[in-house]
Amino acid sequence: MKLPELPEAETIKRELEQSVVGLKIVDVEVPVSSVVKIPTNDFVRRVRGTTITGIGRRAKIILIHLSSGDTLLFHLKVAGNLLYMPADVEKEKAQVIFVLNNGYELRFRDPRLFGYVKLISGDVFRSPELSRLGPEPLSDQFTLDTFREMLQRRPRSQIKGLLLDQSFIAGIGNIYADEILFYARVYPTRPAGSLKDEEIRRIYEGIRVILSRAIAERGTSIISYIDLYGKKGNYGNFLKVHYQAGKPCGNDCAGTVVKIKVAGRGTYVCPDCQK
Repeated sequence: MKLPELPEAETIKRELEQSVVGLKIVDVEVPVSSVVKIPTNDFVRRVRGTTITGIGRRAKIILIHLSSGDTLLFHLKVAGNLLYMPADVEKEKAQVIFVLNNGYELRFRDPRLFGYVKLISGDVFRSPELSRLGPEPLSDQFTLDTFREMLQRRPRSQIKGLLLDQSFIAGIGNIYADEILFYARVYPTRPAGSLKDEEIRRIYEGIRVILSRAIAERGTSIISYIDLYGKKGNYGNFLKVHYQAGKPCGNDCAGTVVKIKVAGRGTYVCPDCQK
């Protein structure tokens, strides 16, 4: 499975900020009622007629703030998409459709029906999806010293498992965990307590560099991810190790990328230069 991760969610968030803030939701259609998690009539009644006042993101989750004070929370899960398109374009089996006052619609579509939309009243950051998340890895508060202290509290945990743990650090998934550890030349099964200070610094730098580069390229499309306008992300062209099994190492060593399993996930690594 290739779930949307922080760069993909951040890409959609930025596109929403450019396209829908200030628009009014004049109608709501819910062809698949189970996706919205509350009675459809209540969902439609509370959302119809509101104005989109802002956009947010936490980890891999997208937030749309409404003039009513409520917030729409979108969890894309494995194959969900948010699409912004003219109202006269075929619906393409969307599960939730927000009709906007500019002739466009915002559509939530998930062919696998794992993703969902919630309408949250009050403080959205107290919701179960957000309240237990770790720090945002690109925030000013996530410093090298903070990261070092976090690792010291989990000395026996494998480093890749920690990067995937959303309660430890928010938004990193399988693709970028592999790329970050390859950047740092650290083997993914290393216990956090075994990492030298220079290795911790390289992992921290890799987190910031890889995620920022992926956002600049609008994310990675391996299977199903597309952005708000239906376009694929471009960072797949720059992957050094993930999905590269059998190919030469991209770190100028003589090694070959292999696929192993770490933390229950398919993991790509160069055993020659990642130690």
